[in-house]
Amino acid sequence: MSILSIFRNIFFTLPLKEAEFAVRGFVVAGNARERLEQVAKTVVTGYNVSVTTGRGNDLLAQRAQVKDELVGFYNEGIGMGLYAIDIFTPGGHQFWDFVANEGKAHQYMSYIGAGLASGVFNKGFNAFVERADPTCGLLILNGIGFHHAYFKSRKTIDRQVIPDSVKADSFHRYCYDNGIGRALWFYRSGNPDSIAEVIGWFPVERRHGLWAGVGLAATYACGVDETTLLRLQDVADVYRYALAEGSVLASHTREVAGNPHADDLASRILVGQSAETCHVFAAKARQNLNNQRYINGEHSLKVFLDAIATWTRTRAVLLA
Repeated sequence: MSILSIFRNIFFTLPLKEAEFAVRGFVVAGNARERLEQVAKTVVTGYNVSVTTGRGNDLLAQRAQVKDELVGFYNEGIGMGLYAIDIFTPGGHQFWDFVANEGKAHQYMSYIGAGLASGVFNKGFNAFVERADPTCGLLILNGIGFHHAYFKSRKTIDRQVIPDSVKADSFHRYCYDNGIGRALWFYRSGNPDSIAEVIGWFPVERRHGLWAGVGLAATYACGVDETTLLRLQDVADVYRYALAEGSVLASHTREVAGNPHADDLASRILVGQSAETCHVFAAKARQNLNNQRYINGEHSLKVFLDAIATWTRTRAVLLA
């Protein structure tokens, strides 16, 4: 191990116990806890390995040992680690080289991972978005929101503090809230009634973004059975389409990366469609963005998510 690797290992790595719900003060009851702690520890492991080794063969060899079903979370950790290195390296480009090459299929999760690093080291996101893929660079805000809710839950969830950097743009706030919603799936151990209670603390204008984040986590990480997913849909009530929006994005993310769930229970319940069908629609919707950052003055990611939301409502009508 090089001197630089030793330095990074000492000063940048995180203890795995930081992912444990008891340490974080999360709800520890419920069947989803073991699964969700496994997910969180996979992210931390990917971060620790990447921040120590940097981009290279050692990192890829470690990633190759991860189960396909968990490798997306590992890449989220890699995105976090490599972007952390770049933050402290003048002209750093390890993160960008990764997502352009061996991490290309995991772009979505890597961007979210970069958001985790941005949250940890209080790094702004504007320069990142300007350099990122025009259609999904704002996913960094999902990672920032997740980090704030996961590691600063009293400030972010109890006191509902919104960073000044995201206040001015309503869609920036929406993406940030997606990350908080995703964290709520962990914060309340996948318990639908408990999650609905927490979201009820937030003002109405923030709830759609939060529920979409819950749908993303409930589909991508899951960890619960059919009965729980049906209950989640029930308690979401008028926001069940927001759940469906997040669920479609999760299925699309997994399909693009080639690591779909062994079953697509969550998408079939929350969307009423198979994961593959969700992916096919989302892929076409993204293609329609023509790699533009803005479309008619709107963030292209917003146009993309709005298209998904409209489609999920149409599917629901057809199934009724």
